[in-house]
Amino acid sequence: MSFNRPVKPEWKKVLLWTLLLAVMILFLDVGCIFRKVTGIPCPGCGMTRAHLAALGFHFQRAFHYHPLWFLPIPLAAVQLFFPAGLFRERKWNNAAAVLLLSLVLAVYAVRMILYFPDTPPMEYQADSLLGWLLTLLGMDLPV
Repeated sequence: MSFNRPVKPEWKKVLLWTLLLAVMILFLDVGCIFRKVTGIPCPGCGMTRAHLAALGFHFQRAFHYHPLWFLPIPLAAVQLFFPAGLFRERKWNNAAAVLLLSLVLAVYAVRMILYFPDTPPMEYQADSLLGWLLTLLGMDLPV
């Protein structure tokens, strides 16, 4: 199997998943599944608010909501147009993925230390499934 040959993007699947995601976000108000279950913000928490702020040219606010707000759109474009990766050798694509994941986790750790549990978008959601279970058991999450 060659990883260097170009793969045609499957536009119908991309469009379907994009529409499904848009419906979930705009009409069903699903929000973050991770946060609804645990009550703790996920590493991508604030990304939607950051993009909405950036669309209104409020870049400082976008950076506050999520410092990596500018990455998802270029990364999605790279994945769409270069599904085999940007580099010829797979090891460089893997190294880039590990570097990106490390950056996301480092930013998440800093945001959790500085903002959690009471500064949006990193606030604790007490009405989560975990919060409900802890309340049911007579326990409370030390937040």
